[in-house]
Amino acid sequence: MLAACAQAAVAGTVTGLVTDENGAPVAGVNVEIVYQTYNSDDLPYGGASIKQTAVTGEDGRYSVSTDRMPPGIYSAHAYRVVINGSRRINLDFRTDDDSTFGGHEDVVRNFKGGYYESTPDDPYGNGGVFVLERSIETDIDLNGAEVTLTDIATGRTIVRTVRPTGEGLVVTGVPYGTYRAEVTLAGQPLRISLMGPGIPEEYAASVTHDFTMGWLENQFRITAKP
Repeated sequence: MLAACAQAAVAGTVTGLVTDENGAPVAGVNVEIVYQTYNSDDLPYGGASIKQTAVTGEDGRYSVSTDRMPPGIYSAHAYRVVINGSRRINLDFRTDDDSTFGGHEDVVRNFKGGYYESTPDDPYGNGGVFVLERSIETDIDLNGAEVTLTDIATGRTIVRTVRPTGEGLVVTGVPYGTYRAEVTLAGQPLRISLMGPGIPEEYAASVTHDFTMGWLENQFRITAKP
């Protein structure tokens, strides 16, 4: 039945523009138009999704035809492949309209991104997650602590205040890379140490590491004390 549907051509086109947070076009972003009508158990090849893809040009624009695709409902997604440590990670871009559409329709789906701190559906953003915990040697309240992250490769500095989440006090949506971290509380520097299995506590004014810690391998975890 699915093969017969796939032979029934439907004329539709999805077009759009992908930009960064400042509105500049982004080239090399992957856009997927994914078939939504069938459950994965009904799909061939062990549940592989049915989709058409495109890559944005230098002007940030893309165009995908759904001709020769099965009639039904589709969704649009966009991502760019980034490197975190030795891992390739899909960095999602946000769409201005996440509603599904019929394969016969001509629709516009624009995307914006890439790194973001959080959304209502994604409280940890789509980049590195910096996690701050207090040392077991102290009862200091770290709410309101300010984190300074300096990218070792580019020199770019990110300064943010931690926010509480289910993961603890965090800074989220940090572009992947190796950073020097420093933490202050009420203007006073704290001593910090990497935190993780087999990592000795060695407190200093700063710690340098990348975002490859934690079970998702997208975290930079430290403990702090006065």
